[in-house]
Amino acid sequence: MISSHAVINLEVFEGATFYREFAWEVGDPAVPVDLDGISGRMQARDFIEDEIPVLDLDSDTKGGIIFLTPLENGVYAISIAPDQTAGLCTEHIKRVLRYDLFFDHGTDDDTGYQQKGKITIYPAVTRAST
Repeated sequence: MISSHAVINLEVFEGATFYREFAWEVGDPAVPVDLDGISGRMQARDFIEDEIPVLDLDSDTKGGIIFLTPLENGVYAISIAPDQTAGLCTEHIKRVLRYDLFFDHGTDDDTGYQQKGKITIYPAVTRAST
């Protein structure tokens, strides 16, 4: 599997929906990669050595990694729901996680390293009413 190995940093706001689309293209001139048959998985941790991820997303559950149709356009998104971002900034201090995203091509038993980077989570001033 061809992988992009892109370094892409993300900014998330505590308690808010995060959604960002990406286009996977290769070559010169750039041509979209067909995402048919591909699944995705992504984890984010405070430190790479941490056993338990802060965020654990995939393309098999609602949200997470989304492949947009038509699949031959090579467009995918990372989507994180508000309930997943709520409470991530203990003591209202900015938090920086490390993440990576892998794409699996099930028919070839092949895995590609798609992208990695940092996720900066900013604490929310506005909170739910009690």
